[in-house]
Amino acid sequence: MRLNQFEKNIVKHPLRFWVQNKIEAPLISSMFNNKPICTGSALEIGCGFGNGIALIKKQFNPEKITAIDFDIEMIIETSQRYPNKEWLTLTNADGTDLPFKNNSFDMVFNFAVFHHIPNWQQAVKEVYRVLKPNGYFVIEDLYRAAICNPISKRVFEHPQSNRFNHSELITELLRLGFVIETQRNFVNLAGSILARR
Repeated sequence: MRLNQFEKNIVKHPLRFWVQNKIEAPLISSMFNNKPICTGSALEIGCGFGNGIALIKKQFNPEKITAIDFDIEMIIETSQRYPNKEWLTLTNADGTDLPFKNNSFDMVFNFAVFHHIPNWQQAVKEVYRVLKPNGYFVIEDLYRAAICNPISKRVFEHPQSNRFNHSELITELLRLGFVIETQRNFVNLAGSILARR
């Protein structure tokens, strides 16, 4: 599901970049007992305007980053932000049907994207498929209570059915075979999870 213009403006705003760099990046790093240096490849699902790519490169330094987005506008804008980067591949793709072979990536990142995907369970299943054994899945996302309320429904365009909370997301990860390394639940509005295949 594509973002509406209001949410695109939020995602693109310098304040969002500041929050991601100064608050979220340290929180992500702190989920690891020993932060890995990703010598292989990383995938970001839903690259938006490209700030997650910078975070992944700075925090984990993978040799290759692949970033996808369902919205071609996001791919175009991100390609303009990162011209001629041999380590970066941008692809217009659906998170529920990833165009990659099994066991392709050492790390996969979801920075608040799965709450936009109607069939989020299929997206989690696809992450499991493309992640290498012992690879890491880094998740930050918003939960049902944050998006299925009168205020959010007036301002944003999020799917309103088949939404998830923290325990439901954890249950689905475990069902597929992920091991939960670290989890944080912020009053069931949002959460972060480090899962390993």
